[in-house]
Amino acid sequence: MQINRTLPALSLALLCSLGVLAPANLAAQTDHALNAFQVTVAININNFSYTPVTIPAGMRLVIQDISLSGAAQTSGTDVQPIIIFNSAIGTETPVLRYFGPSPSATVPGQYYADYATTMYADTLEVSPAFAGFTPTFLVFNVVITGYLVDLTPAQSCPAPAKPPSSAPKSPAAPSPIGHGPAPAK
Repeated sequence: MQINRTLPALSLALLCSLGVLAPANLAAQTDHALNAFQVTVAININNFSYTPVTIPAGMRLVIQDISLSGAAQTSGTDVQPIIIFNSAIGTETPVLRYFGPSPSATVPGQYYADYATTMYADTLEVSPAFAGFTPTFLVFNVVITGYLVDLTPAQSCPAPAKPPSSAPKSPAAPSPIGHGPAPAK
């Protein structure tokens, strides 16, 4: 029975092409647990500048969830803390995403929020901001979870195996005597 190996060979070639042309390693995209990422960034009124988040070289961070917990107070009537995410992909212009957590219904000055999101970052910085009156106190823990995708080119795919020849096998060499196969040595 002869098996047509053209379809499997073409399928393998297509998959290898997609793996090489894709911006990230396909295995990293399909198994997030292997490249899980989680970090807590401490933000407070004393560091009113961007705090960098370390992303390993050659990797892209895919953020899936942001959790904010903290406190803010002002001597004025109200303050709304805001957490800014400044992210960039490659050499593109960075984009800013703003997250304003809701105040606690039971404890004034406490703020909590959890955001399911999708953001991509080769570089990432986090910063506090506010709306309303200037805070006299502001402190937050920003928990970022997601996974890393490998941006290095995929390893080259193995060459497809050659199908076996359909030509008939050659008969065994005759023995020196001319009867049956040659004796084993």
